[in-house]
Amino acid sequence: MNDQVAREVVVVSDDSDNTVDAIAAVALVAIFVATCIFWVASQG
Repeated sequence: MNDQVAREVVVVSDDSDNTVDAIAAVALVAIFVATCIFWVASQG
């Protein structure tokens, strides 16, 4: 029974890691795009 609980915890942690990675990737892209827009706007 402990093995099943451990496996479930690992699966949950993997899902959480994937979600965190996805959020981090989206945040980095959003910051990069915002920086590019700000830089281009400041050039004008």
